[in-house]
Amino acid sequence: MNTRVTVKYELVTRSPRGNERVHHYASEESLTPGEVVQLRGRFWLVESVDEPDGETLGRAVAKPARYRLRLKHPDGREELGAFRRFRGGSPRLGHAFTTIEAGHPVSWQVLDEQLARDDEGEPFLDLVAERDYAELEGDVPDHELEHALEREREEGVPPGAVAAIAQAAEQGLDVELVALDSGEEPDWRESERYIDALIFEEIEDDLFEQCGVDVGQDPRDTWLATVKQRLRADLEAFRKDIEGDHDEIEEWDFRGGRIFASVGTYEDEFDPDSGHGWMCRLTDSGALGVAGFERVRKYELEVESSD
Repeated sequence: MNTRVTVKYELVTRSPRGNERVHHYASEESLTPGEVVQLRGRFWLVESVDEPDGETLGRAVAKPARYRLRLKHPDGREELGAFRRFRGGSPRLGHAFTTIEAGHPVSWQVLDEQLARDDEGEPFLDLVAERDYAELEGDVPDHELEHALEREREEGVPPGAVAAIAQAAEQGLDVELVALDSGEEPDWRESERYIDALIFEEIEDDLFEQCGVDVGQDPRDTWLATVKQRLRADLEAFRKDIEGDHDEIEEWDFRGGRIFASVGTYEDEFDPDSGHGWMCRLTDSGALGVAGFERVRKYELEVESSD
């Protein structure tokens, strides 16, 4: 009979206030730097590991998981994407996607992923994609364009989107994008009803903290009310901003639809006055989704030939 061996660790993360937290984590295999783990409703990127020694638990340090896609062209040219928060369905090794070049789809595949650090020393998952020419065989994957808006010259790409996302990439900021289809208007009332109907079991631990709950101090029976109050305020602030002067949320028209973007840091996700915080909390809770907004999994907006 096979005996399953479990490796136990102290997994160290930090709160948005910078406080260190230690979680007990068990894995069937040893953790390695660059591994992505899910804990308390958030994905974390392991940046360092000390293996168990005798009866001493292993120790792993992890930061909020994010990634950046890098396209490596056959001629040696590279395109760097902006940083994105890691979520379920985010690209990993073997992920296939297409871009548009000269009006035609070209196919890529992620062939390497490595732990890397930005200019501030913060870790991220560097995903390197190369051309696999699957389109020549008629095997074209769905358009999941996960790289930087670099070619402003391409017809139809909003120049504002190019500039905003390029600037975010340079500054090491995370980008969050949502979209409304052509002719679609937000169903704000449906979103309000959704928030009102939320129950405790539907909310991830991380979202409680994003909404201002101190899970170590606040009475548990107050958590749900705190989340709903925060999300209602976020929805009102988000709506006023996109219907007003766009002080916090960028908006671009594209192919008849609308793209909305926020940029910020991990700490901004917990800030009640940050547009990036509104966007992340409303997206993570599902409140924007029921209003008709779709989370965009692409930095480069597809531009197809009119032929």
